[in-house]
Amino acid sequence: MPTVAIAFIAGAALVFGLAVLPSPPTLAIVACAGALALFAGHRAAAGLVAGFVLASAQGHLALADDWPCQRDREQAELLGMVNAPAEVRPGRVDFDLKTSQATRAEGLPALVHLSWYEPTTTPWPGETLRLTARLRCRSGLMNAGGFDRELDLLRRGYGATGYLTGPIEPALPSSSVLRSPVSAARAWIAARIADSAGQTRSAGVLQGLAVGLRGNIPPELTDAFVATGTAHLIAISGMHVTAFALTVLLLSRRLYGVVAVARVSAGWPSWQALLVLAVTSAYGLLAGASLPTVRTVAMVGVAVSLRLARRHASAADLLSVAAIGLVAADPLAVTSAGFWLSFGAVAALFGLTEPRQGFAAPLRSFAQAQAAVTVVLTPVLVGAFGAVPVFGPAVNALAIPLFSFCILPATLAGTALLPFAPDLAGRVWSSLGAALDQCWPLLIRAGEGAWATMSPPAAPYWLLACSLVAALAAVIIPGRGLKCVAAVLLGAVLFRPTAAPARGAFELTVLDVGHGLATVVRTASHVLVFDTGPRWRGGGAAARVTVVPYLRSLGIRHIDTVVVSHDDSDHSGGLDVLRRSFVVSSVRGRPDPREGEADHRCVVGDSWHWDGVEFAVKHPPSDGDFQGNDGSCALHVEGRGGAALLLADPEARAEGAMLTQALAADIVLVPHHGSRSSSSAGLVAAVGARLALVSAGYGNRWSLPRAEIVQRWHDAGAVVLTTAEGGAISVLVEPDAGISPARAWRLERKRWWHRQ
Repeated sequence: MPTVAIAFIAGAALVFGLAVLPSPPTLAIVACAGALALFAGHRAAAGLVAGFVLASAQGHLALADDWPCQRDREQAELLGMVNAPAEVRPGRVDFDLKTSQATRAEGLPALVHLSWYEPTTTPWPGETLRLTARLRCRSGLMNAGGFDRELDLLRRGYGATGYLTGPIEPALPSSSVLRSPVSAARAWIAARIADSAGQTRSAGVLQGLAVGLRGNIPPELTDAFVATGTAHLIAISGMHVTAFALTVLLLSRRLYGVVAVARVSAGWPSWQALLVLAVTSAYGLLAGASLPTVRTVAMVGVAVSLRLARRHASAADLLSVAAIGLVAADPLAVTSAGFWLSFGAVAALFGLTEPRQGFAAPLRSFAQAQAAVTVVLTPVLVGAFGAVPVFGPAVNALAIPLFSFCILPATLAGTALLPFAPDLAGRVWSSLGAALDQCWPLLIRAGEGAWATMSPPAAPYWLLACSLVAALAAVIIPGRGLKCVAAVLLGAVLFRPTAAPARGAFELTVLDVGHGLATVVRTASHVLVFDTGPRWRGGGAAARVTVVPYLRSLGIRHIDTVVVSHDDSDHSGGLDVLRRSFVVSSVRGRPDPREGEADHRCVVGDSWHWDGVEFAVKHPPSDGDFQGNDGSCALHVEGRGGAALLLADPEARAEGAMLTQALAADIVLVPHHGSRSSSSAGLVAAVGARLALVSAGYGNRWSLPRAEIVQRWHDAGAVVLTTAEGGAISVLVEPDAGISPARAWRLERKRWWHRQ
């Protein structure tokens, strides 16, 4: 069974490496080949084909419900039911709307994720609403090492996102609880926790532990959980569900021992098993049915079925059946880090042998389990998050007992008390939240800094897969040979050398940060970041999901210079994130009141040399009166093979002042995202670029870059590329070869679920 399960999962995973899905006729032929393999007794081959065909078919169904990008930003009338608890964020409420049959008949998606800015109330699960929204097609930022939002939206079933442009009207007056009882219960519990814990960091954590809602956990706390390897503790994981199932089992056995009449009933053990399954399933639904939760409930279900059938199965068979069932029900599950973390951890624990008896046996068991899980999950963590927590085992040694025996039981006790003693439940949560608030600064401090995590260069998926299999085999199967192979492969994952430009060369990468700018320049041994991306309306920064993962995917831990061109939030919004995540030697630019003074001002005449590459500031002059966009820093980078001019938001007046400088460059960052107020004819002619790069958000409301500006650069002989269409764009300038062809990340890593 484990072999068939591995083959089935591998077949499903293969689909997500394709640029285009196989056509239905092709899938029919492949399915026939799988049937022949099954009749011939090749079960593993049949499982591989079954996983591939099933995942491909699911992909076709998911894409069929997409809102087309040709209709991006179109306004639509929607009628539907809120089908999940809303997430209350600063200045907005996010919620899911399951559209009505009449709405879907008009070509609208079945499930839409909506944002309501400046809300007057919070939509409740089960409510049927009529509203007007501007819909966005499934889209996201595309950068090396970054989060694939388009895949995440597909996995969660969203055909579109959007935001409200008009009022909300209730469409049905009847009770909403009856239409969505589980979601309504989760929302009710989450609201009571928020009322009790107040506006603190702990409120979101308690909501995650009680009902699986983690959207309200502050970003800095989420980063700390990831950096310290304790993210699994803030969700209702398989460990929590297992503990709950065991508790129910023990209580039912105690009840069976107390009730004498039940002793004569031969059917009671069967009812006991069904009771455990029913209560555990209900708990899993209340937790939001996350992948680890579903995996544990599935294993409990298989175990109960075997008990009722008086059959025995090994732990490996239980895990295999659960994996096959989960992937068969939702093939997109194989794209989730939670799937691999959950099944990988359980497989590692199943493979452990019992330690010798003695006083220290529990400690040895815990240490052995921590070591096994750390080794097995290392490839998964590198592939999913690009980092491995350095202090993860030590922090978990303290945090797991604390969460398992104190925090989680207290949280669930408050949940159990809520229907009967709401005031007492509120006091439990408020006390627990106040105690946790004292712990978070320590956790954040442990996860801060460049050395809190090991961030190796991005590894190819085949290497990650081989190292995962080898690590799991080394834990399960005795023998030094397997351990040596696993050590070699894990070493290749963690300590791969970082590829850097040669001396005299530089690499310029314009990251896809939406509406804003963030550019990375690398030389042989130095790194410069020119602008840091936008700060979003809700308080987050794009650098957290773009610049930081990109630099970590290159194995970079140190930034020599950050240039903040000017104080606009779409250029300076990520500076604090970079300072927390990396060792930053210096900051050059205008002072930002949020971040403190820069180390150096950007003024004409400043220059420095790195590895045979010259950097020179071209604007603003020290004696000029340039404010706002016109005061933004301009930087010229020149190696032996070519030059680049990095411009932020200079407008006509600043561009005129720059014409007194030598501006000739092969590559240019088109100023002000391609707006009409910049890229004057004089500047375009003075630069004479062959390649013009535009940082602009997809479908932005300003329609940037403007068509006439793109045409102006075209007429001057430049090829114009935009991050909106190509994702992150990289160009290597070498001493001998000159300027290499530009590489667009969206085109290089195209997958079938990415927007066209």
